[in-house]
Amino acid sequence: MIRTFYSDGGLNAETYDMRTFGFPGEIDFWIARARESGGPVLELACGTGRVSWPIARAGIDIVGIDLAPAMLAEAERKRAAETPDVAARVRFVRADMSAFELNQQFALAIIPFRAFQALLSVDQQGAALSCVRRHLKPGGRLIMDIFDPRLDLLAEEKFKPRREIAPFRHQRSGHSVTIDVLERANDHVAQRLVERWRFRETAVDGKIVREEEEALELRWTYRYEMRYLFELTDFVIEDETSDFEGAPPAYGREQIWTVRRADS
Repeated sequence: MIRTFYSDGGLNAETYDMRTFGFPGEIDFWIARARESGGPVLELACGTGRVSWPIARAGIDIVGIDLAPAMLAEAERKRAAETPDVAARVRFVRADMSAFELNQQFALAIIPFRAFQALLSVDQQGAALSCVRRHLKPGGRLIMDIFDPRLDLLAEEKFKPRREIAPFRHQRSGHSVTIDVLERANDHVAQRLVERWRFRETAVDGKIVREEEEALELRWTYRYEMRYLFELTDFVIEDETSDFEGAPPAYGREQIWTVRRADS
């Protein structure tokens, strides 16, 4: 049975931090932008707190929202390892990033690591941006990162099953974990891709302890679409780069957008 991505009790959520290191300079970038804002910060699709906790350690209050209970459980598990003052700066909330109400306003909202692409329609994307805007203070900013679609990689006939990352040890069980992407289907009209991922945990004697399959579904969005979405939701574009070190926009790299409330 194929589960949804980051399902409860799954290897995907359990091992996320052991295999996800982000992009060069990424965490430092988010910390610097959070400090510049003065806080508080809102992180959409915060997952395991990979970005939230470093921002809190930098002295900034942050609220993280996510729809996956398994990912939020991993984020909360880290709280015990933090000092009381750092732990007090972080609040995690289960919420849909296209429909949430926190009764709080923020100086900065962030959507790291391509999480915006989990919104599978233009309507969902617009709703999420409108929610963010309502939660920003006057002068508040949104920074988000998505991938710039490479058309050659979106051709189904060119897809080949791949090992996503080298085998690694599960931090709790000590078993070996492998992750393989077995297949991908592209919907070029809806601009969606669905990949079937297999997560396998193997004991030292070679016995497979767990094997799970999950479906990753994303929508790819072109730069011109993002510009229009920002305009429709009353944001003004301040910056657009292709990496976390300030490189100019480039085909097939990241789309890192910094936008500001249009009424400020």
